[in-house]
Amino acid sequence: MNNVDISSALLRKKKMMILICGIVIFFLTSMAKVLIPATIFEDLQKTGMDVNRISTLGALFLYAYAASQLLMGCFSDRYGGVRILLIGGSLFSAGTIIFPLLDNYFLMLPARLITGFGAGTIFLGVAKLLDDLFSKRFGIALGIVLVFGYLGPTTGTMPMVKLVETIGWRPAMILPGIIALIPLTLIFLLKSGTIVPVTRGQTFEPLMVMLKNKNMWYASLACATIYGAYYTLLGQIGQKTLTDLYALPAAQAAMWMMLLTIIVAVNTFLSNMYLSLAGNRRKVMIIFGVLLSLAGILLAQYGFSVQGKAVYFIISAILIAFPAGFFSIFGIIAKELNPPRYVAMSVAYINFMAFLFISSYQNITGWILKAYPVRPGSLAFPIQAYNAVYLFFLAGAVISLIGAVLMPETKNRVQQED
Repeated sequence: MNNVDISSALLRKKKMMILICGIVIFFLTSMAKVLIPATIFEDLQKTGMDVNRISTLGALFLYAYAASQLLMGCFSDRYGGVRILLIGGSLFSAGTIIFPLLDNYFLMLPARLITGFGAGTIFLGVAKLLDDLFSKRFGIALGIVLVFGYLGPTTGTMPMVKLVETIGWRPAMILPGIIALIPLTLIFLLKSGTIVPVTRGQTFEPLMVMLKNKNMWYASLACATIYGAYYTLLGQIGQKTLTDLYALPAAQAAMWMMLLTIIVAVNTFLSNMYLSLAGNRRKVMIIFGVLLSLAGILLAQYGFSVQGKAVYFIISAILIAFPAGFFSIFGIIAKELNPPRYVAMSVAYINFMAFLFISSYQNITGWILKAYPVRPGSLAFPIQAYNAVYLFFLAGAVISLIGAVLMPETKNRVQQED
């Protein structure tokens, strides 16, 4: 083996170690998506914060996450994954540590923006390194990494609820930011030789390619309710619905939410197998996913009319969660609909649209809940409030189904040439 081969092998090894560090931070950022407001919803209510402000704290993280996909996505293909990881990790750690130390709501807002932007940037850095190291098996590699990411919300449900009960919400919310500093420091120490020169090109050209591609818009609509309803359920109203309407203890309700995250993680791992069973027909899988979401929404609405039956809500939540593990399929579709040099931007764009819908769904849900005051002497919302939220989900599911039907099948499509 000559010196060039040895140098190349060492560089690849360093990039693999950086990728592993990035995946650890990605795990923590995924956990952060569901911590606020779901895990500490009632803790924030007890401070006198109203439901709309609480929902905004959750949605703002997701809006910033979505914005990072567009802004940093334009740079990721030119600036490289290691730079992107360092930027994202620094922002995420800083925002996560600062937020629980604040009492002023208007100072909490920028802290959530910083945290969300950093979290989204981490995803892009990981995606870019995956493309560098595993370009020929990108879909499988992305699916495996997403499994680790989706285990983050698993930790963010019942385990974090228990931690909040034990040490209080402020110390519990600081912890992910402190832990993230460890892999971030390792990336900084390993960065020598891995930071590539900035490549030539128009920074916003990839974004314009995405915006002009009508099929990317159809794919984006298809993912709207799959992710909007799931993350609103997981990060905002699922646990509270079980405690408000069905009188489940918070820890038990969090356990059911944790089950959803496990289902999503398992399906993320198995999505390539499902795709193979469907004859690699991406469109068929997406339509199937939207129909599962629609069935779950309708079942929950039926359950609201049969008061006291938590089983309907739990089964409906499982149906909604099942297709949320199909993101790697959306990633494959996005990659196949665009020129090869825009791989990172393709994944960033579909992720941006998913999180734009997720944050919008959470904001709209907050507005709906605010229209139905909590019961006198309690923190619980009436059943009419949750029924109204699911009517909104139903309308979104119909639009998503239209997008899935209009979306092209990319099974036999050769990736677009430049």
